[in-house]
Amino acid sequence: MKIEFYLHQVWLALICVLMFAGLLLPVGELVNADGASASLTNFRLNFIEGDSCGAMWGMGAIMIVILAVGVFELLLSGFRNFILQKRLLVFMMLLTVGYYILFTVYVLLLKGEASFGLRVGASFPLISLILEYMTIHGVSKAEADIIAKASGFRLRD
Repeated sequence: MKIEFYLHQVWLALICVLMFAGLLLPVGELVNADGASASLTNFRLNFIEGDSCGAMWGMGAIMIVILAVGVFELLLSGFRNFILQKRLLVFMMLLTVGYYILFTVYVLLLKGEASFGLRVGASFPLISLILEYMTIHGVSKAEADIIAKASGFRLRD
């Protein structure tokens, strides 16, 4: 039995690593005119005084779903079900765009008079969105290669 390795599997693994790291890192920081700051994570808003507000769980839930779909997609990639892989990748891309829409809504609701600064964790879903796009093309290329090999025959004279 020959096990084939595709480049899009590396991108899927990198997406999963980025989503997991993005769950752990803060995505932004709010600082008001008095100098008080608050760190925005994917699950809560942590104030410098030690208080926290857990109303930000929506972003974390979306990232967990993206991570779960990414792991499933990575496991599925060995079975050559290319149509389901492409559909799941489109679903992951829509979830990632939804994450940024929710992130923007949260920032606009929380900002008020304060200034907002992005952190490194906010860029991980954007990087994974680019990798998801590259993975769709990788899956399509792998599918085209397999179809070309299967239908590549020659007529004899």
